[in-house]
Amino acid sequence: MSSFVVYEALVVGFKEGIKIGLVWLVLRACLISFNREHLRAAFASGVLIALLCSAVMFLVSSRPELKEQISNGIHLSFVVFLLASVAALLNASGIRMFLFFEKMPKSSVLVQGLVLFSAVFFFLPDMAGTAVYVKDLAMLKEKVAVTYASAAMGIAIAGGISVVAIRYARVRLISSFFDVPQLLLFFAIVKLFGGGVQGFAELTLIPSLQRGLMKFSHDFIHQVFVFLMVPDHPLLKTTVWNFIGFFFGSNIALWESLLLLLLFPLMFIYYSLTRPLPAEDTDSGAKRRMLKHFILSDRRRKALPVIVFVVMITAVWFSQGGESVSQLYIPKPKPVVDDKGLIMIPLNDPTMDLRDSALHKFVLSHQGKEIQLLVIQKPDNSLSVCLDACEICQPDGYGQKEDHVICIYCNTPIPVATLGEPGGCNPIPLAASVDEKFIRIDLSEIMKKWEYVNSGKSREGIK
Repeated sequence: MSSFVVYEALVVGFKEGIKIGLVWLVLRACLISFNREHLRAAFASGVLIALLCSAVMFLVSSRPELKEQISNGIHLSFVVFLLASVAALLNASGIRMFLFFEKMPKSSVLVQGLVLFSAVFFFLPDMAGTAVYVKDLAMLKEKVAVTYASAAMGIAIAGGISVVAIRYARVRLISSFFDVPQLLLFFAIVKLFGGGVQGFAELTLIPSLQRGLMKFSHDFIHQVFVFLMVPDHPLLKTTVWNFIGFFFGSNIALWESLLLLLLFPLMFIYYSLTRPLPAEDTDSGAKRRMLKHFILSDRRRKALPVIVFVVMITAVWFSQGGESVSQLYIPKPKPVVDDKGLIMIPLNDPTMDLRDSALHKFVLSHQGKEIQLLVIQKPDNSLSVCLDACEICQPDGYGQKEDHVICIYCNTPIPVATLGEPGGCNPIPLAASVDEKFIRIDLSEIMKKWEYVNSGKSREGIK
């Protein structure tokens, strides 16, 4: 185990170093091409600030709330750079969105401050997440210094490779593929492929982004149908729910979430290849043809990296796509009984501990019905008690994978931190009281919620 931990720390450090080197390689070429080389110092200062701030993570407690905040910061920075690339594309197409910045002098302190802030915003969440992960890895070893040294060695190796690559890079060739929109999109793609901070479990940001987009598309479809299925609608009946499963299937959700992600890169390609050519000011047919050839070649060259990004995203997306039920942890339900209208579940016994953050299931036999419940400890240490069913899908229950529970029917991932919230594909929450020894649930509460599950999904929902 110790050698595996050291090797993983080395790979994680190497990934962070390569990410910095790759961004610097392309940015440096573009700044030279844009005649803004003076901004390199601001970028380097931002990277240094991010590195120093992330070092603080080695000194603080790795609380679940902190990890959640870091994860949210990584996702936010990816979205911001993706949207900024779209705004830059619109600006280049004639919608002047950055007119204020265009009028500022190239040496403006504000521009340098913006570059510095962008560097910090881009790298800090990733570096902080990596620092927390390496610290957690170090806890698995007796010699913590070896793990830290391994991560530092990974960064040093990546730094050496980056220095050689930058030294011999052909600046003019690299910059010929990038304008500002492509550069910002490149930053977003680097974040996507290198923003994971879960080691070998998630080296890229794609699995977590995939889960979030699949949940968004799943819940969006649900809300659309709920809006349409008003109680007095003459055409839509509650039996329509029997046909919605098609939209919630794992393959459909995977395609829906991929299209959401690729929407903006596809806009780049469409804009680059289809927008009208500018009117020529020359009367010479040869010059017109030469100018047309030059413009079209430039557009195709700048569309090429975006096409490569789309192909790479699609390939990786489906190679890591979906949550296989066979990979889920699905515990065997333990029987519980009704004692005068009250269900009592012990917090621990020789065979289980409900505070171990693992999924636990229970089954209640009542009036010929088998009703399954689930209990799991959330990151804030509270216990979530729910039916093993949701408001939307067939009651096939849930499995667990890492920090998510997965709907077995539609493969939608639900973060454990959100359990207890009604709606969407979240498990239906149950009102329960918890003391030092038992979880207590009224039988009437269980039956009221279970009758809803079997009622054809009424419009009113669960109160």
